[in-house]
Amino acid sequence: MSFFNLPLLVSLIAVLISCFSFFHLRSYLKRRTDEERIPAELREEVNNILKSINEATYRDISLIEEREKKLKILLEDTDKRLKIYIRSSESREQADNAYRELGKNRYRIAAAETVPEKTVPAENTPVPEPPPEAAPVPKAEQINTLVKAGISPPLIASRLGISIAEAECAAAILERREN
Repeated sequence: MSFFNLPLLVSLIAVLISCFSFFHLRSYLKRRTDEERIPAELREEVNNILKSINEATYRDISLIEEREKKLKILLEDTDKRLKIYIRSSESREQADNAYRELGKNRYRIAAAETVPEKTVPAENTPVPEPPPEAAPVPKAEQINTLVKAGISPPLIASRLGISIAEAECAAAILERREN
């Protein structure tokens, strides 16, 4: 009887293991293919993607704002430089106009003072050479002379071919020395 029971016992154990394996596999498949589990995993994945997109967007926005601030600073600096340039060109233009007026007036006065005689020089008459010029006067002395004569710095600058700022600075230094 012991032989008879052993195969029956082994068969019974095999059936129990098969039933347990069947139910276990069935519950495992239900868990893996559950209708609510797949959408939940998809929702979680979509949320993670949105979170990473939002982080990248915030980072990009902060970079753009930083560049915008730098651009505003550059634009303000450019505006200041343009205003200075415009002011400088206007004062230079005024100085040039004043110099031209002064030159026109000087020629008018000189022309009024000297009345040309009605003499026609002969064709073969040699033209006299102008007298040799004296040694050049330093610009500091020229500026000093013009400032003492009461000429404005823009006009001094245009006469001597220097910038208005240089003429103003030199006039201020001379005035301080005198005081």
